[in-house]
Amino acid sequence: MLTLRFDFRLAPSSPATMGELYAASLDMIRWGESVGVMSTLFSQHHSSPDGYLPSPLLMAAAAAAQTTTMPITVGALLLLMYEPVKLAEDIAVLDHLSGGRVNYIIGLGYRNAEYAMFGVDPATRGKQMEEYIDVLMKGLSGEAFEWQGRTAQVTPKPKTPSGAMLGYGGGTVAAARRAASRGMMFMPQSADPKLQQAYDDEAAKTGNPTGNYRVVPKGFPTSLFVAEDLDKAWAEYGSYMLHDAMVYGEWLDAAGSGASTYSAAKTVEQLRAENGSYRIVTPEQAVELVGQFGFLGLQPLCGGIPPELAWKSLRLIEEKVLPVLRS
Repeated sequence: MLTLRFDFRLAPSSPATMGELYAASLDMIRWGESVGVMSTLFSQHHSSPDGYLPSPLLMAAAAAAQTTTMPITVGALLLLMYEPVKLAEDIAVLDHLSGGRVNYIIGLGYRNAEYAMFGVDPATRGKQMEEYIDVLMKGLSGEAFEWQGRTAQVTPKPKTPSGAMLGYGGGTVAAARRAASRGMMFMPQSADPKLQQAYDDEAAKTGNPTGNYRVVPKGFPTSLFVAEDLDKAWAEYGSYMLHDAMVYGEWLDAAGSGASTYSAAKTVEQLRAENGSYRIVTPEQAVELVGQFGFLGLQPLCGGIPPELAWKSLRLIEEKVLPVLRS
């Protein structure tokens, strides 16, 4: 009924430190497992002035060491920012460490600053991505293979028989086809039906299962907080949520992306009025949202929210939302 997501943006106005955010996230993940959180997600970006998480596998390993049953997702895993054979080794080790609980949503990325930092040519990124996915899959099979004139074999072989679950995220028809042709679950950035149709068409053509996609419902809040006094809560949380929304908005505008989580807000008041991905609701409204969408998407440290403030929302969820849902 709950999911957790962490990206570790730290707004300049936040009194928190990056070390405090990292430590708090592990406390929250342990809490999450104790109350039945469905999964934890770590996101990835590079060269962001606010410190956005560049190394999600490290955090996934830390989370796996702190828990025993909770599924963990790395998404999006920006594959072009890695050497794929070495990445396969890291995924294989983490698969054993976690007991097969870590899965991955591979993404192409959309920021030119990141492509430049890692020497990726935007003009050929699609072709390079397909090559890297194929290399990663071969590596995770545990079998020897040839790549770029050399032999590679990843050991140890992953614990998971299929070599760890690899999904694919994106917002284009090319992304849908790329996922479908390899039998990968597709996580589209929007509910645009043409992406689902492109996936099904390509899957049928290549002999893979159709319908293997997970679409975020329109209007689903991905950064949600719960409070009893909404005006007070917006005064406390709003500036951090706005930082997160505005930086994402700038990135998506530059990339021409139509992600369903996009916000055009420039003030806290506008963000609140959107009633979109960023929301603060009462416990009663939170229960209604679970009835509507099936679960709540929490980003407790959104924009660098100080941990003690973030815990107020989580404790209220534990005390006044989860008991109602369980009953």
